[in-house]
Amino acid sequence: MIDAHIHLDDERFDEDRAELIRQAKTAGIKQFITPAVAVDGFAKLKKLSVKYPSITPSYGLHPYFIEQHKEDDIEYLDLWFSANQSCAVGECGLDFFLKDLDKSKQQYYFAAQIELAKKHQLPLILHARGAVDAVFNSLKNADYFNAMIHSYNGSIEQTKQLLDKGMKFSFGGAICNPKAHKLHKLVKYCPLDCIMFETDAPDQNLYPDYKLRNEPVNLVRIVDFYARLTNQGFEWVKSQSSITCLDFFNYKKN
Repeated sequence: MIDAHIHLDDERFDEDRAELIRQAKTAGIKQFITPAVAVDGFAKLKKLSVKYPSITPSYGLHPYFIEQHKEDDIEYLDLWFSANQSCAVGECGLDFFLKDLDKSKQQYYFAAQIELAKKHQLPLILHARGAVDAVFNSLKNADYFNAMIHSYNGSIEQTKQLLDKGMKFSFGGAICNPKAHKLHKLVKYCPLDCIMFETDAPDQNLYPDYKLRNEPVNLVRIVDFYARLTNQGFEWVKSQSSITCLDFFNYKKN
């Protein structure tokens, strides 16, 4: 299994990161796509990816930290991609759920990162909370759709448009909530060959333990829940989602 979106560089893992990675590996999780969210975290993530080869880094400017980002961060990111291995651009995107985040600034940094993805021929790891339409419009403006929306929760109509452009989706612990009927309908609608699975740890812990730290090993529970929800075998789902992940992040080149 591959965790398509996990923040293993988060300081909440500093005390027991090695043990958590060991536990996950024992459970069959072999790789962790780990996206940085701001320039000041790039060096730490790179160092961790050297120490733990199972951590595959991606670098980007997250909309949550829009006031922290500086205009020359785009140039820095461009140079970083030229000098360092990255499986994607991101985590980047738009967040219209939190009302105090400047939308125009978000769109500026997002558009710039789409152009960097095009320049460096990298896929995008997208954050699209309350902003699926806006994210899609930015991608259309750039005519670039080599992208995955993590923790996806769009409508069926939005999903149809994204699927038509070949986009991918990653689902996490939210699908394990037995009351998430709308999300379950969405998950069943998406073809398995467009799906990856994530924990987004240490955030987004599984139902009902939302206040506890999410951990890497929980990916097994997420994949198992999806397999049972869609009446597919666990091993089949594990295999197919890993193939999708490997192909999307172009491991053959990396």
